[in-house]
Amino acid sequence: MDFATLIKKSFSFAWNNRILWIFGLLSGGVSGAGSMNPGGFNFTFPGSSTEDSSEKVQGISKVLGASDFNTEFLTSDMLMVLVLLIVLIALLVLIFAVFVTNWAGAGLVYSILGRNKDRPTFKAGASAGLKYWWRYFKISLIFFAAVVTVLAMLALPVGLLFLSRMEVFAIIALIVAGIIFLVFIFLIAIVGSLIITISQRVVIHKEKGALESIRLAGGLVKKNIGESALTWLVAAGVSFGAGFAAIIALLPIGAVIFVLFLVNIWLGFIAVIPAMIIGLAAAGFWNAVMATYWTLFYEHLASKEGW
Repeated sequence: MDFATLIKKSFSFAWNNRILWIFGLLSGGVSGAGSMNPGGFNFTFPGSSTEDSSEKVQGISKVLGASDFNTEFLTSDMLMVLVLLIVLIALLVLIFAVFVTNWAGAGLVYSILGRNKDRPTFKAGASAGLKYWWRYFKISLIFFAAVVTVLAMLALPVGLLFLSRMEVFAIIALIVAGIIFLVFIFLIAIVGSLIITISQRVVIHKEKGALESIRLAGGLVKKNIGESALTWLVAAGVSFGAGFAAIIALLPIGAVIFVLFLVNIWLGFIAVIPAMIIGLAAAGFWNAVMATYWTLFYEHLASKEGW
């Protein structure tokens, strides 16, 4: 595998198809935008005397006392409805985030896989995302269930031994379970992520279901475990280098924005807007690069099977 060519092609394709940055940004996860409240930045100077300070404190206390929120009118039923409403809203936001993440991820991979037939477009990617997002989600759900099951199998014997007051055996079991857990986490971090990544391509390329895609992906990774692990390490190294470069680039930008906030708060806010746009574009671009990287590697493995 020529990794230099693989990386070069990944960057070139992502750069020349900027529509993929949208899918890349959304596939990296959906988070709520923080509100920017100018009133939250208060620059004050200390008073000239302790008397002034005490008067200010008393004045603030009076204001706070006058504006205390009275919660006595809230009955237990109203509080229960309020809590349920908050839980419902949080659940809806979570469902929406899961949908958008998997929809964008499927649309991104579909656009890369079909690059030789048609130039990637938002419409084609969005349609593919709607078609494949549920299979994408099921792949993640299956792996999540597998991880929880393994953790439960490790924790259950230890818990039973402690409940049986067999502390010595429980401690030994805990140590053994901890070692197995560390090995398991290592395997999940490499082998599990490889299988998930490859199975997401199989879902679209071979039109398979989630379980069948995982089975086929596992077979590909098993046959090419050395090359797959090396590809994973190269990707990790490139990601680390990109992250370090991003930090270096953000330091002077952050310093300039900080100085602008000190000079004038509104200048600071104006400077934050283009910085945020550049940051979001960079995140979308990078996710598109890595999606292309893994899709090209999948095509390399699939070609060996004659797919």
